[in-house]
Amino acid sequence: MNLVKNSFTLFETLLSITILIIIISGFSNSTYYDEKAINNSKILNDLENKFTINDFNSFSTSNIKITITKNHNQKEEILVKKHSFENDELKIFKYEK
Repeated sequence: MNLVKNSFTLFETLLSITILIIIISGFSNSTYYDEKAINNSKILNDLENKFTINDFNSFSTSNIKITITKNHNQKEEILVKKHSFENDELKIFKYEK
């Protein structure tokens, strides 16, 4: 007598569903779907665009005097503008002469 298995057993079905649940929950809990990371990515993209077109309205701007040392003995002071952005997650600044 030749027995041929044509259908899944209850055990195989439960095992398959369990494996699928583990895989799906792993993807949903990964950093790829992290809301905070996605939000930070959007903010960084927006800030990069503003840097590119020199739109510093959403940045705090201050004038700073910095000292540059050349060849270990020649010092030069330069007045620069510091544009900075800061929130709970990000702190970005740019110096501009």
